[in-house]
Amino acid sequence: MIHKFFSKPSSFRIIFLMGSLLIPAANLWGTASTVSDAKKYDRLSKVKDLKSNLGIRFLFMRDASAPLVHVYISFKYSGAAYQEKAKSGVPSFYEVAVSCGSGKYSWIQFIQELKNRMISMSCRGSVDNFSFAMTTPKIVLEEAAALFNAYLNEPTFEKDEVKRIQRHLATSLQNYAENPDIAASRMFLPALIFKSHPYESGNYGTAEDLMMLSIDDLEKYKSDFLTTANAEACICGDLSEEEAKILLDKIFRNVPKGAPAKNTVPDTDPIIESVMKEYYDQAPQSTIIFALKTVRNRSPDCYVAMVLSSILGGGIMKSRIIAQLRTKEGLIYSGYARIVCMNHADFIIGALKTDNSNVKKAIGSLKMVVADLRENGITESDLAFAKSNINGSLLVSLRTSRDLCRFYFARMQLGDGADALKNMLKGINAVTVEDVNALAKKTLDENNITFVIIGGNEQ
Repeated sequence: MIHKFFSKPSSFRIIFLMGSLLIPAANLWGTASTVSDAKKYDRLSKVKDLKSNLGIRFLFMRDASAPLVHVYISFKYSGAAYQEKAKSGVPSFYEVAVSCGSGKYSWIQFIQELKNRMISMSCRGSVDNFSFAMTTPKIVLEEAAALFNAYLNEPTFEKDEVKRIQRHLATSLQNYAENPDIAASRMFLPALIFKSHPYESGNYGTAEDLMMLSIDDLEKYKSDFLTTANAEACICGDLSEEEAKILLDKIFRNVPKGAPAKNTVPDTDPIIESVMKEYYDQAPQSTIIFALKTVRNRSPDCYVAMVLSSILGGGIMKSRIIAQLRTKEGLIYSGYARIVCMNHADFIIGALKTDNSNVKKAIGSLKMVVADLRENGITESDLAFAKSNINGSLLVSLRTSRDLCRFYFARMQLGDGADALKNMLKGINAVTVEDVNALAKKTLDENNITFVIIGGNEQ
């Protein structure tokens, strides 16, 4: 099995990733509202905080339900925001440049080695961090560790291939109509809400700056940031604690120790105000991306915010956005609102898909939904339904060891540890109607929403 990031270089599509953790409340968050529910989560919370012999901290959970092993590795403070502005695109450039090959293998040979063993690997450059992931059958764990080590430690940046990938990436950045959702949420919106902050450049910076990057920049990035001292990991699957420690150290064999990267990016509050930026796309439909204020992930109200965002637009038919704009008014094809958690900022991002002729009406209706939620709040029935939905969705979303690994890895990158799930369940279960209504009044403002629109008729 080959991960989507491992498509052939000649045919890959650029995936725009801002580096934030997108939190669909109805898909990740849950609460054990009854004793029976609590028992269901017992197997999900047996996570240990360990260190390998090389000193790499990792979260570990043993799950023998399938003969698979999942490894996620993150290098802290290494994302686009931690680079000088003209080189903010280096992490994402590195993400695609590794497709030149690894160790003794050409790219085609490396892909074949993975296919032969049913191994999946990927890497991702983001605003905050750089991460690697692997899923492998346990029976080929030794071979998988060697291949992962080559992928991590021995990229072969072949000059002509790097140039070709660089041109393709720069072209994709300029073709926002190819993927309007991603372009709006990962490129245009950051420029509006993070002015004069390192997050402003998004994940790539400008296409012009990207074309000025070199193989030396890639090599320096690897040397400065992708080091043992800067790494943390999450391992889940069919292996013991000792086997997990040995595996992690094999993956990091010969990786330079280096020094921990510094947290050089300041915390900030997104500048969310009444701004509307439009980009023409010759198509019958429009994509509307919007941003609303919320509280920080480390705030005492963070679990209240999760519930509030779920009620507003958590991907369920009863969410306010879907119930009003789609079911009642028929203005949109789809819509959502969810929290974006970053190292230094948090906000609610939302999207509406609509016909060009309904853009203004959809925006007007959204503002009315936000105003009603702020002014009139929610009921006990709304809260009970939201908690029930969140609880059920969490059970589904954490049904496999890979799902668990992803969950704990995401929480680890936000500063959580082995008790992340337990704290989340406890926090959400404690949310009251009064809490949600108070936060809605504090954070929601229909007169201060930032919009990015791709589509519509040319003016």
